[in-house]
Amino acid sequence: MPWRKNDMKEHMIAVSVANLWTHPGSARQVDMSIAGNPADPARWVHELSHADRLELHENDLLQSQVLFGTTVWEVGKKDDWIKVVVPSQSTPKEINGYPGWIPARQLAAPLPKTDRMIEVRAKQGTLILDETGEGIPLSYLTRLPLAHESGTAFTVLTPLGPGRISKSESGFCAKRQESGSELIAYAEQFIGLDYLWGGMSSWGYDCSGFAYNMHLAGGYTIPRDASAQALEGKPIALNQAEPGDLLFFAYEAGKGSIHHVGFYHGNGKMLHAPKTGKQIEILDLADTVYETELCAIRRYWN
Repeated sequence: MPWRKNDMKEHMIAVSVANLWTHPGSARQVDMSIAGNPADPARWVHELSHADRLELHENDLLQSQVLFGTTVWEVGKKDDWIKVVVPSQSTPKEINGYPGWIPARQLAAPLPKTDRMIEVRAKQGTLILDETGEGIPLSYLTRLPLAHESGTAFTVLTPLGPGRISKSESGFCAKRQESGSELIAYAEQFIGLDYLWGGMSSWGYDCSGFAYNMHLAGGYTIPRDASAQALEGKPIALNQAEPGDLLFFAYEAGKGSIHHVGFYHGNGKMLHAPKTGKQIEILDLADTVYETELCAIRRYWN
């Protein structure tokens, strides 16, 4: 039975990026830099070994990530952990949003609602808090309410108090793009970034998190996971695929369950976040396992 909104307490993420853990206490010793407040995502991904990264998936530790200032709803509690759903990340797992556990210390009271939102448009940005002058690292596409605008900066409301973001790193949230090539342009800036299972920030994306966020950059909100992304959007034939369309891949030569998604880049190439140990890349599909596993193409843009 789904939770009703009036049964849930609203919170806001109060760290640069919060991991959405599968269980309370899923965080390991190596994860303490991302599980605290403040969180240090750059240090965390730097310190993770290949084996540490594999465990996130193989031991079912990490579900997703949630950016600073994002609304979550509390649906349970155990000790110092809060079970939440993330309404901005849709999933068949839970009607109200993506479920998982976050340390209570990474949550704060919600902010007043506003129609004017600023988002980080640089690969990473810095929020300077008015009260302390402290710099808070922010991921690409972190969204915060606008308080007022000056010549060189936006003043935004945050869970840590008001602060400033340089206009060179941020702007008003994007309107919907009419061309898939715009999505490709957003995605290409992350070529070479390490894959991260569950990743939803510019410190590392997984395959569906990469698709989700590049669509968000273009003004489109799509489901969080590849299997759900393949159920929506406009079906496209292979000979009609255009840059920016999503390619989906399934086990058993395309007849099994969906396990991967990437962007069609044009000319038989794919732009994607491959797997643990690899980096975001452009790949020729011909004569690869992906060529035999391609099972669906969907278009969300335009």
